[in-house]
Amino acid sequence: MKKVFLALCFALLFNATQVFSQNAEKPIITKFLIEGGADWGGDEILQVFFTNGADQTMRAGQGINLGFGGELQFANLKQFMLRSAISLKWSPTAADDANIMFLRFPVHLTPFWKINDDFRFGVGITTHLNPKLRGDGVFPDESYTSTTNPRFEFGYKWVALTYTPMSYKDQQGETFSGNSVGVSFSGTFPNKK
Repeated sequence: MKKVFLALCFALLFNATQVFSQNAEKPIITKFLIEGGADWGGDEILQVFFTNGADQTMRAGQGINLGFGGELQFANLKQFMLRSAISLKWSPTAADDANIMFLRFPVHLTPFWKINDDFRFGVGITTHLNPKLRGDGVFPDESYTSTTNPRFEFGYKWVALTYTPMSYKDQQGETFSGNSVGVSFSGTFPNKK
């Protein structure tokens, strides 16, 4: 299932590289997609204590993300579009002497219903590739596996609210909730219809 999902996502990403050869007369319009945003939520995976007495809690769902992908629009189905992207999502700590962070690579494939030219609602699928908690010498790196789950998005123009239920399993078999609520910013080009 995961291999088929990844193949579909990468096919859409590859198709987006032909964006400048497309024009509005064709039945399928392909655009390049850039996404970024931040997510909050999930179980605590680590608490970091600093020498000044402060501490920071890292949660499995939180993080900053930046990614790219493709968007398909269909001339005969003007209210429907399809987006796919791969992102880098990371949660850094405020430590000065160590680069401790939680890294993963979310991949999503999301069909959208365009309510009108400004509003859209999408329900798709996502998985996070290679989730890893990097200890940077303070503690050993910890690798995780993720599940394939739905992804919900409600957007207005270039900004959207997202919800992603996700779970991670560590090497000892313990499961963590990576459920997250987020804000996403996106843009496509070329910008013409």
